[in-house]
Amino acid sequence: MRKFYFLVFALAFFALASSVQAQIKLNNTVVFVRFADEAITGPDAVFQTNTAAHYDSLFNSTTPGFNSVYNYFRQASYRRLDWRSRLIPAPVDGKVMSYRSKMERGYYQEQSSINPTGYPSGNATVMEARRSGLIKEVVKYLDKNLPAGYQVDGNNDGIVDNLTIVLSGTSALGNTHLLWPQRQNYILGDSIQGKRVVSFLMVFDESNGFKLGAENPNMPLNTGVLCHEMSHNLGTYDLYHNAKDGLNPVGVWDLMSNIQPVAQHMTAYTKWRYCHWIDSIPTISTPGTYRLNPIGGDDSTKIAYKIQPVGRREYFVIEYRKKEGFDASLPESGLIVYRVNPDLTGGNLAYNGTTRLDEQYIFRPGGTTTSDGDLSRAAFSADNGRTAFGGAAAQRPFYSDGTEANFAIANISAVGEYMTFDLLQSANRVVLSETAVTLGGAANSGATVKVSSDNVWVTSGVPAWLTLSQNTGNKGDTQVTLAASSANTTSADRTAVITFTDKDNPSVTATLNVTQSRQTNENVILFEDWENTSNPNGWTVQNSDNRGWDLTRTLQTNRGLYRSYAGTHAAVLIEAWDDAHEEQSLISPVFAQGATLEFWSRTTAANKNPTSNPQFYNVEVSSDGGSTWTPLFNCLTDYPLDASGNSQSGKYVKLTIDLSAHLSNNMRVRFHAYDTGGKGLAYFWTIDNLKITGTTTGITRVPLTSPADGKVYTLSGQLVGMSLQQLPAGIYVVNGKKVVKR
Repeated sequence: MRKFYFLVFALAFFALASSVQAQIKLNNTVVFVRFADEAITGPDAVFQTNTAAHYDSLFNSTTPGFNSVYNYFRQASYRRLDWRSRLIPAPVDGKVMSYRSKMERGYYQEQSSINPTGYPSGNATVMEARRSGLIKEVVKYLDKNLPAGYQVDGNNDGIVDNLTIVLSGTSALGNTHLLWPQRQNYILGDSIQGKRVVSFLMVFDESNGFKLGAENPNMPLNTGVLCHEMSHNLGTYDLYHNAKDGLNPVGVWDLMSNIQPVAQHMTAYTKWRYCHWIDSIPTISTPGTYRLNPIGGDDSTKIAYKIQPVGRREYFVIEYRKKEGFDASLPESGLIVYRVNPDLTGGNLAYNGTTRLDEQYIFRPGGTTTSDGDLSRAAFSADNGRTAFGGAAAQRPFYSDGTEANFAIANISAVGEYMTFDLLQSANRVVLSETAVTLGGAANSGATVKVSSDNVWVTSGVPAWLTLSQNTGNKGDTQVTLAASSANTTSADRTAVITFTDKDNPSVTATLNVTQSRQTNENVILFEDWENTSNPNGWTVQNSDNRGWDLTRTLQTNRGLYRSYAGTHAAVLIEAWDDAHEEQSLISPVFAQGATLEFWSRTTAANKNPTSNPQFYNVEVSSDGGSTWTPLFNCLTDYPLDASGNSQSGKYVKLTIDLSAHLSNNMRVRFHAYDTGGKGLAYFWTIDNLKITGTTTGITRVPLTSPADGKVYTLSGQLVGMSLQQLPAGIYVVNGKKVVKR
């Protein structure tokens, strides 16, 4: 819950076109609650400040220009969302009726000499237990007292659309208390007439916080608070920082940041990604003049543009905000430009400046990665003299790491029915996702690099021992796979420098340093790092749905839910509670006489015990090519603890598994995840830098006149025949031994 202050605005709301049919209909269940020691009649009666008509208008008014919850969501969604509220208990003679709780108000306040029944100060466990008990009591009341015909689940997804609890009186002074405006998840599993309650919003009749020092310090319930908290049930996240770092990435420019008495619009990105009220944000890259309509208008087209310079995942959005209607609380009208990190989800709340960065950041004068600047002057327009951004302008766009972004806009117009700006020409660049990669010593060891270019590009400097999936590419992003053509049997690492050059401008280049490690003396039968996305070793993926194992997803080593241990790829099992049984398998190629399996593992399944939906994240081995399997390791029960005895869930851990009891010439390993409770898999699993080694180390020379009989494998574990006779010269594995055919 963000602090908010009561201000008075002259509203000029857009009239809503009632003829347009909403695509989604939701219901907001509003229940009024008084405490056991409070009366509903008489001189000390509660719920006397506001009438039932006041609340009905606050939530449900459809009058054009009225500041209501219904009007906000209807306007902000471009008439895609119809969200109505029902007051419970039903009013009597225009007065608010309320449910009487079992405990008095003091039970939910801090304990003191005059309040002995309160909870101990600072005891979060007791406070949470009492809060959950109150919500459980209210849910039970609603389950038995809903008005006939009323549905708490308007979209029929099995979940209560929204539960708003209005408590009598005023809130406490600060958010460390139980009686404070809040939205919380509800995990006790209770239902209202068969519909699950997963969250609740708790607010107060007379004041939701206080503006200290004001003539009237009370802060009435308003659309800013209600729409902010209700929007969380649409999937939105808070856009302010939880840490007190003095940085405000979004501020008043989005409802999910600084709350106002009149709910302001969200950014186009929030509306698109989380609310799904906008179908797309068009990307522009061609220099020219572009027009934008205000985001608070009736039309969802041409309200924002996306600009993404080559070479980075982060991109930039330009939109027009007009100081009117629900956006009346904005500092001024104009274009705003903000940065989006698409690899992040969950808003800005967890920002720490290192491992967790902002999902959205609005540019403003004086703003840097460490200085907040003046967010009230974020808007650009000819009216305030701020008509250019980037390039030669005083203020320039930058990425989360502070690096300047390669784009510029200029000739920004005055505020009006619409606004225009020019996208300027930027210099061409070639950018690589990696500047250096290291391949394993075995043949087919690979790596993947993304080449981002503003023009057609070509390569040079590729040695004979290295193969690229393509040596030229078009403008945009291209995934290039590098693979070692042969094993590095020399006594040292071998290196190469590959140059990627703009075909029309030789001065525009990017270089990639490639190293192939020398092979070690250990008997490596199979090595896999999944950097070569063409899957030359022949792994098999068997997924029961559209989630499961993925071998082609581009990853980072230090960021994101799914991460590689090294490089840009790993084998990834995607988590998904889907209320449906899942069974996902990643199966190795056939190999011979593998004694030890070694790999780096990162999973949230480590040491878990999901009793309501039993799950298995197994490593299994087969000695008969996959006909039968033997479980050797389960992440939930066998995962090693750290030196302090703590779980290593979510951390990369090197696992070594003994295969020696299952030796054969027809072996496979399988990473097998499944559930038996019918609710799907709750945890992710990433595997990287896998290695299978054998027990034999010597090399036997075999004459051509007497080839060995039996299955023949390559050193990477691939079955290539039943005899050496028709195979080219090389080193193979036959009957568990290395043999050389000359």
